[in-house]
Amino acid sequence: MKPAELISGAESVIEAIGFWPSFHDAEVISFSVSRALPGVDSVTVAKLCVHYREHEAVGVGTADLEYVCQKSLLVELILSDIHDLALTEFNQQNVLESIDLKRSEDLSILVDIVSIWGVGGTIRCNHVAVGAVTNLLS
Repeated sequence: MKPAELISGAESVIEAIGFWPSFHDAEVISFSVSRALPGVDSVTVAKLCVHYREHEAVGVGTADLEYVCQKSLLVELILSDIHDLALTEFNQQNVLESIDLKRSEDLSILVDIVSIWGVGGTIRCNHVAVGAVTNLLS
């Protein structure tokens, strides 16, 4: 199963980028977790905000070579009904290798946040959805 098939609303990211990204070299901007209030019938929810960018080389083969930002998006992932959560090393940059998703044997979703620098970890939850997708270049 492809990661995008596990995520409600993945089509909004695919529409903005053209495909479901691995989030390589993207940066985690924020991560928040909220638990259910006592006596309230709700679940634990985490929100992960990732800054995704694409650059294009302009002037290749000339002295005017530069990399121009073509896409700059904030992508919010909402992880709900969390069973397990382990994060390490959240800092001032938080560059990602990837965000990998797979279905576990118990049908929960395992979200693996693979770090290049900064935050990394794993989250096991029942639902993953795309929240806001904000274009920073428009």
